[in-house]
Amino acid sequence: MSTKLPSLLIIPVYPNDSSWLNEKIAGLTILRRIIEHSRRAKIKDIFILSGEKLEIAQLPVITSPSEIDCQGYDKIIVLRPKWLPTIKCLKDINEHQLKTDEVLVHKSLLAFSPSLDCFELKRLLNKHGFTDLQNFLTTFLKPVDFKCTPPQAYDLSTPFKIKQAEKEMFKSLIKDTEGFMSKYVERRISLAISKRLVNTSITPNQITIISILIGLIGAGCISIAQGFWQILGSFLFLFHSIIDGCDGEIARIKFMESRFGGILDFWGDNLVHAAVFTAIGVEWAARENKIFPLILSAIAVVGTFVSASIIYWSTMKKKKQAGPLYTSVSTKSKKSRIVKIADFLSRRDFIYLVVILAFYHHLDWFLVASAIGTIIFAATLVWIRLKS
Repeated sequence: MSTKLPSLLIIPVYPNDSSWLNEKIAGLTILRRIIEHSRRAKIKDIFILSGEKLEIAQLPVITSPSEIDCQGYDKIIVLRPKWLPTIKCLKDINEHQLKTDEVLVHKSLLAFSPSLDCFELKRLLNKHGFTDLQNFLTTFLKPVDFKCTPPQAYDLSTPFKIKQAEKEMFKSLIKDTEGFMSKYVERRISLAISKRLVNTSITPNQITIISILIGLIGAGCISIAQGFWQILGSFLFLFHSIIDGCDGEIARIKFMESRFGGILDFWGDNLVHAAVFTAIGVEWAARENKIFPLILSAIAVVGTFVSASIIYWSTMKKKKQAGPLYTSVSTKSKKSRIVKIADFLSRRDFIYLVVILAFYHHLDWFLVASAIGTIIFAATLVWIRLKS
């Protein structure tokens, strides 16, 4: 059985040109991003190859290719200086079946099978090392123009291009599964906020807690009276949803995802929704001096937590990875029509209806629809589980 590692990643650093590794992009240094991208692409061994001694604590620095046991690897990947391949691109390269007579040529890197003594890498020790290595390899090996899955890589050669790359990174955080209003309204605002938070010490979990508190304050305002208070409360509810997007954005772009964070975010959202249902019923019951609005609130709250519990135990509990635990009501890759409908209904575009109805003093309509809708949604989830 082979004991070879999949690949080795080498970052060439030329004399007096290591400062680019410490440039920041979206809250992290370029070096930290190279490390995180590589590890998530299942590349565990990373070296900096330099012609001079460097004080870099994050990675081993070697000054001679002879220090590398090239035969311990199936593939050598050499980064082009001041370029950052995406995680998906590095994963594509890492998983590619490379022939011994081939060299993969990409705008951000080279990949080739190692020789007995890594003599090719000696060319990296001069100021034109990457270009010299590419010319040498493409002369003696068959060049393969490799195309990664877009986006492929970021050019970080100038401050302007670093800003452009950061803009693209944030844009990539928008998920295709989001609702229309969330995608085209909330994300624009949340991303603008996240861009200002990314260089601070605030953590995703702290943002989640702030978001929950804003939502609960909004529910408190809704419970006071119609008119100004309910309009204010509905906007705070919407603002809660916007801020709630920031925690995931910061977590993903700074590689700070955690299972605890995913659970806190999921149950925090459901707590706020339940609080809003309760607040509408409390205000309505006090205004009409009747009990049935509280019954409707109780039905909506029960439906909310039953639905949340079904989703958690059936799709989230088994997941061990960090990051967003809830992505769909079903774990199957192929979605049936009823699953697609349930996924659509679970999106948060309904919050805009709360704002509109608050202006017209008709949040009671929303509560009636929610009491019915949450029970139907819970029943739909049970049906999906039974069919699974």
